[in-house]
Amino acid sequence: MESSGSSTLNPATDVNLRFSTFNLANTDQAPDTLSHTRFGDYYPGIEPSGVDNTPTNQQTVEEVRRHIDRFIGATPAEDGKSYTKVRNPLDLINQVISVGQVANFDEGRNYIRNRIAEGQAGNYNTRSADAMIRFVDQEAENNQAPLNNREWYYQTLDWRYLPKGPDNNNLDEKVYRTAQYVARSVSEDQQAKQPELVSVLAGSRFNALSFASIGYNQPELATADFVSRNYGGIELRQEFVGEAQKDTLFIKNSEQQVVDLSRHGVILEDTSPDCLRVELNYAMNEVRIYTSNEEPSRVPDPNANPADYDSPEDVPTVANPANCVNQADDNAVVWWSASASADRK
Repeated sequence: MESSGSSTLNPATDVNLRFSTFNLANTDQAPDTLSHTRFGDYYPGIEPSGVDNTPTNQQTVEEVRRHIDRFIGATPAEDGKSYTKVRNPLDLINQVISVGQVANFDEGRNYIRNRIAEGQAGNYNTRSADAMIRFVDQEAENNQAPLNNREWYYQTLDWRYLPKGPDNNNLDEKVYRTAQYVARSVSEDQQAKQPELVSVLAGSRFNALSFASIGYNQPELATADFVSRNYGGIELRQEFVGEAQKDTLFIKNSEQQVVDLSRHGVILEDTSPDCLRVELNYAMNEVRIYTSNEEPSRVPDPNANPADYDSPEDVPTVANPANCVNQADDNAVVWWSASASADRK
């Protein structure tokens, strides 16, 4: 595995790796691989349980899972409740980093770990270092697969440590990691042959005091935003700390119906709303679905007087409670008891 030398303050350099395949699956040598993939908890966790394990709820879960499959390249298990394989840039780079054996990634984590020990801010950033990360799938290359199925380029890999400041901000003593993949441009006659995934932008927050330079680091919070060629986008927001851990999936597709809520008696004016939120609460073992359409994320503060401001743009705004992102628990249009996860509460 190839990487080159680095600078002291930002050790990021080119990384060029060749794999037999981009596919990830559990093996005898790595039996927990899929449990660390981004949807490893959510995908099986939304399974209806008990009296709520009805054909209606099962159909809705099936639609959600098959939509996720498009973005993460999942191969469902025989029962459809989990997956036996995934193929996507985010899970692959997460796996490569956690396994180690890539000199520059290991150097980056060691650098951040040392900065934590010294109480000094530190940053590993490939973009500012003009460094390139390139992964090649040997099997896909041998089969002359489309460009974005055989080569993945990561525009950004960033680790950032913020030490405790004078105000004891709760965002201090954290390590933040960002990873970004964007498919490469191809000629018009090649576009239809490319994989569905166009880009993914993912962020994670870690407790600096337990951040390790080797192995898998459990995040406190994580987000992943996927964009496709033909099916809009999805975003997964995960909370691994607190009394009520949650994974929330946002489905962003105003062109096609993804989930048919009418089977639950929910009749929407637009069957493909621009905001669909499918939230799994691990503490409650419950899934709740929220929806809204053409609702801005923020609205003018109802307690502010527009006459007090020179311009309408200066009027303070607040989160719009009608937008599905901000809706309260009792605004859910569908809910069911779920299998959730023994490891998440």
